[in-house]
Amino acid sequence: MPTRDYLRPHLYTLPIHRAMLRAIEARLFAELAADLPEPIVDIGSGDGTFVQIAFPGKAIYGVDPLLSDTHEAQRRAVYAGLSVADGAALPFPDNHFASAISNCVLEHVVPLDQTLAEVARVLRPGGRFVASVVGNRFPEQLLGTTVMNTFGLDGAQYGHWFNKLSYHFNTLSRDEWRIRFERAGMRVLTCRPYFSDAALKLFDFSHYYGAPSLLTRKLTGRWLLYPPLSPNLLWEPILRRIYAAPAPEDAPYYFFICEKPLS
Repeated sequence: MPTRDYLRPHLYTLPIHRAMLRAIEARLFAELAADLPEPIVDIGSGDGTFVQIAFPGKAIYGVDPLLSDTHEAQRRAVYAGLSVADGAALPFPDNHFASAISNCVLEHVVPLDQTLAEVARVLRPGGRFVASVVGNRFPEQLLGTTVMNTFGLDGAQYGHWFNKLSYHFNTLSRDEWRIRFERAGMRVLTCRPYFSDAALKLFDFSHYYGAPSLLTRKLTGRWLLYPPLSPNLLWEPILRRIYAAPAPEDAPYYFFICEKPLS
């Protein structure tokens, strides 16, 4: 079990709402890193920040449809190789990778079933696919949804708006995600809920608090102007409790470990 702290590095790198979530996900993935044989394919590799923190030194090949993010990932030099490609048409031969990972990407993917089938195709028999995903409880437990419901308004409208803003096309229940993985030819070994409902409400609020970071990102290419003096660190005592909290029985996010059968 890793003893490294994944919260502080994210606080120095990302706005609050991303840092609080990615820190927990980095710890979940890092717990399995030693058991994931290489080479590994990262479906939806993005700008490379996550792999840089959670998987240092691993032979990972990134795939992402966004050229700009792929260029940033290339500058970070954390991937053994990078491809700009759609997940529904992965540019690799059958049975090519020993493992596959995907961190909070599949909820954004269209078409989902074809992408999962492609992951299964390029994965070797017996290989594992580890994925974190957004669940169906996400829009229901947002702070804005709760506030609107409290005042007799239709909170579902806020949840729908937030999902649209976040490009969430697949916010599925635990059973629905399981069905999709199995339909693609993979067996679900475990599913772990993570990130409590209370944490999600703070996550929702912190989007508005951290809105200026969007301008910083656009102007400088970085989320934070000067990380050592980041106001993020003022939030650390609160976020530390969220980071250290035990996994809830059910949650807005799910962490799946799947396996491609040997035959």
